[in-house]
Amino acid sequence: MLQFPDGSLTALHRALAHDRSPAEAAVLARRLGFESGAGFYEALRGGTDGRDVADESADDFWERLGDFFATTGWGELRFERVHPAVASLSSSSWAEAEPAADAQQPSCHFTTGMLADLLGRVAGADLAVLEVECRSRGDQQCRFLLGGTAALQRIHAALAEGTTFEAAIEDLG
Repeated sequence: MLQFPDGSLTALHRALAHDRSPAEAAVLARRLGFESGAGFYEALRGGTDGRDVADESADDFWERLGDFFATTGWGELRFERVHPAVASLSSSSWAEAEPAADAQQPSCHFTTGMLADLLGRVAGADLAVLEVECRSRGDQQCRFLLGGTAALQRIHAALAEGTTFEAAIEDLG
């Protein structure tokens, strides 16, 4: 597992933002994360003696995932099922977040892409990830919603209209 010193993700965000709009930089960061998902998946599998992590019980898998990110320096990560179609991963110490950034939007874009690919590999299906809370914009934690594309697109659209993510999840039925 390759490790980067603290500040590397901040430097990555600065480099991607240079001469680009915030939206373009976000797309590139998510793409970099997504393209990195396979490596994170293989590193996570390395702790299973080659067994498929998808064969673990859900509780064991989420504990393994949390331990993996905590021990690799990304921060603690807690799993919660928030709706039959949506789950949540949250962290009050996520490495990609920049609490001093005063961001207007959630901005852990690399993580969003990486989790989409990594967890999609585990699930054996496409999986969407949407960050709805972020320490970079002053929230107490970073929170990533996980689910099918249709459900997360509905949540994203509701957020764009000013609905809270909690209400948007409730509206899923």
